[in-house]
Amino acid sequence: MPKFQRSRSSRNNRPHVEAIGAAARAAAARIVAAVEEGQSLSEAFPVYCAEFDARDTSFIKEIVYGTLRHRRLLMGTLRPMFDYKITERHRIVIALLLTAFYQIVFMRVPVHAVVAATVSACGDVGRRSFTSLVNAILRRFLREGAHLVHTTEAAVEFSFPDWLCENLTASYGEEISRDILRQSNEKAPLFLRVENSKISTEKFLSDLKERNIEAQGFEICPGAVLLTNATNVFDIPGFAEGICTVQDISAQLAASLLKLSDSSSLRVLDCCCAPGGKTAHILDLSPDSKVTALDVDAARIEQTRSTLSRLGRLDHVDLRELDARHLESLEGTFDRILVDAPCSGTGVIRRHPDIKWLRRKKDIASLCEIQARILDAAWDKLASGGVLLYTTCSILKEENDAQAQAFLSRHADATLDPVTVGGITSDTLQRLPGQDQGDGFFYARFIKT
Repeated sequence: MPKFQRSRSSRNNRPHVEAIGAAARAAAARIVAAVEEGQSLSEAFPVYCAEFDARDTSFIKEIVYGTLRHRRLLMGTLRPMFDYKITERHRIVIALLLTAFYQIVFMRVPVHAVVAATVSACGDVGRRSFTSLVNAILRRFLREGAHLVHTTEAAVEFSFPDWLCENLTASYGEEISRDILRQSNEKAPLFLRVENSKISTEKFLSDLKERNIEAQGFEICPGAVLLTNATNVFDIPGFAEGICTVQDISAQLAASLLKLSDSSSLRVLDCCCAPGGKTAHILDLSPDSKVTALDVDAARIEQTRSTLSRLGRLDHVDLRELDARHLESLEGTFDRILVDAPCSGTGVIRRHPDIKWLRRKKDIASLCEIQARILDAAWDKLASGGVLLYTTCSILKEENDAQAQAFLSRHADATLDPVTVGGITSDTLQRLPGQDQGDGFFYARFIKT
């Protein structure tokens, strides 16, 4: 049975009964509504979860992420039950109902607890007058079998915006694009990168086994470790001491493709470096290199500083707040340059489901322009014979292969240097979501002749 807490009603002193968990449901609905209004999850969570402990915040996150992953499918089920013309004042009520539907269908939460807490949450979000309506819709949903209304239309079934679904289908074909949509709705696993200059991956895996933490390594990426079950990172042996860090396997490939050396000092530039994982990886592979790392955002620079400090790499990096489109202030040239460019993020939707609803078709052209300007500025700073690696966490052709070809057409002294991963060599490399359980990522490597 659902648990309740009692408070005093302001009318005739009768007790008002409120279901335990109403505040958490209200917070989840507020975050979903905030995303629909244009806020990112990274902006909304600190605002609406400040009063909750770690356990409640984790519960709220599960509701929010799941609702955003399946938002269109959930909405298609709810809409016929909602008799009102949806206006701004209904947004939070809709969010409450969508989050409730998600809990009932996808989470192991007793349905009576979901109904009681969601109905109570109407008061928490300032919509007490909708209590009866929310109660009626939830009970109708349960009475009709609590089934979602499925469709053969991929954009609705997988809850993607039409423009993005059409783009992926045009680029990859229907079968592969549907798999991309499916994989993008999965929960992302927890990957670690082991600092192999400090400890071997085999020894690290052995240490995990002693702690009864199940994990596996990967041949294509020597330092990559996948945890079978998500674990608090501070429970991982050596994490606090800088032995390992959280980093997806696809992101870990970047530093290894830079053609670094563990025995010589290279001058390396890391553009757009936050949150610092790739910067640290560069030094793990090439500890004698001199690394300059840039990011345009002060808060992200501090995030990078924290990462590098924990890994013991901060003293070896010249960390600067600088727009990578304007590198004139940097002295000299660099032997290696990593351009991990700002992009649509369409390869990491499973980690950031708000991307589906925040990104617009019109954004892609402006992002491509920024990427091109960063590439051109970085190329001017690359030494003759040097290597520039261009990466994005996108799966859109415009930002990836088309961007690489456009770059080659602008620079006669640039040649593509084929990359080899997992025994397969290709001019450029596009990894799709779910490949080796990793994120979607793109790589193009150029040599300055």
